[in-house]
Amino acid sequence: MVVMRLMFVACVLLAVIACRDPHDFEPGDPTKPDPPAPPQLVSPANGWASESFSYPQDVSFGWQQLSGAFYQIEVYRDSLLRSQYLVYAADRVTQPGITGRLSSYGTYFWRVRAANRNWNDYTHWSDPFRFSLPNPAK
Repeated sequence: MVVMRLMFVACVLLAVIACRDPHDFEPGDPTKPDPPAPPQLVSPANGWASESFSYPQDVSFGWQQLSGAFYQIEVYRDSLLRSQYLVYAADRVTQPGITGRLSSYGTYFWRVRAANRNWNDYTHWSDPFRFSLPNPAK
């Protein structure tokens, strides 16, 4: 009985912690127009390679601005963008750019999507761009 009660309390606590602000953006409102195409990535350009050998490195990410939008950015160490290789993410970015700190050399892939309270949903994710940071041992 005690174990079941503790499990119930744990489930309630998890539900409360996971709840979002009810006034927060919720995609999927059919009364709003569909979103535009995803933002176009600008920098780092696809195939860009850093020339700095110091770590951690600050990498400036930039993309095309969409009017009134906020953005999500994700940076991966994997071309298939699998969640276990996500190394940097930011939600609710209000400007068309952000600086991310990356701590190791290698190849990275990044993408962005946008949302706006006036749209039905998020845009699709942009096509990912690839960039690399050099191995300091070479």
